[in-house]
Amino acid sequence: MSRRPRIKLNRPTAYYHVMIRTAQQEMYLGEDYVPGFKRVMLDIFQSMAEVYYVKIFAWAIMDNHYHLCLEVKKPPKDMEDLQLRFERLQSLNQSSRKWQPELADKFYKRFTDLSEFMRSVNLRIAKAFNRARGTKGHLWGDRFLSKIIENKPSLLRVMAYIEQNPVRAGLCRFPSQYPWCSAGWYKTRLLQGELVEFPAFEIFTGETPDQMMGSYIDLVDELAFRMHPPPPTVGARVEPPRFRMDPAQYASWKQDFEAGKPEDWSKQGFGSSAFQREVSLAEKTKLQNRALKRGEAMELNAYQKAL
Repeated sequence: MSRRPRIKLNRPTAYYHVMIRTAQQEMYLGEDYVPGFKRVMLDIFQSMAEVYYVKIFAWAIMDNHYHLCLEVKKPPKDMEDLQLRFERLQSLNQSSRKWQPELADKFYKRFTDLSEFMRSVNLRIAKAFNRARGTKGHLWGDRFLSKIIENKPSLLRVMAYIEQNPVRAGLCRFPSQYPWCSAGWYKTRLLQGELVEFPAFEIFTGETPDQMMGSYIDLVDELAFRMHPPPPTVGARVEPPRFRMDPAQYASWKQDFEAGKPEDWSKQGFGSSAFQREVSLAEKTKLQNRALKRGEAMELNAYQKAL
């Protein structure tokens, strides 16, 4: 059976939700295998995002899989910037190459491609895992899964869904309490007074980047408070986060979340119905083209055998 064609958007800016599981869904990423390995993974995410034209807005690292919500850019080609990114990559490699202008097209294509970014990330994570354990072999069970995200409102919804992973797994009451998802990481940065780049969303209009980040943390914590209530305990009362979602908006998000739409991997698009139809049509077209090519190859083979 042929592999499903991966659909990517040829836009200046595209958003994606990606996820990959470990082999046999073993808890390889947990503390029992390599203590502190999630920190190693986060460092690899960040170092590769600085090489590729990628920004990672949300993530959740669990013991047997991880999620990323990211932006991939295709800016105008800038030779100086490409050389800097190339040299940054070489500084991370065991053996390095020298920059040559004729490499520009090759590395521009590589640094703006989602699959190349994920290949680099997952290969480096697997090598780090085997190096830490003194082992060899596969860490990942299969290639990564991906969904194209239509626009920023859909992006925010997917980000918030990803943050609920540790809450659904019973690891914390609120996403901001889990150190290996972006909400927990953002909260730590805010408390430390660090400047962190955060995407602007209309829902947080008029706020500074750090205020937007604070509102985002309140938003994902409020969703956890409403959607994943703890068992009732006599005398216990937890105040909801200060951010208040519009009731109609909350109802729409709740419907999507309970249906698991942000990670319904049978579909490669997330957003409006029209956008999902567009992505499905692109996938169908790729499948048809692949079948036609296979058919031509079969006819050619049959003709050659008949000679």
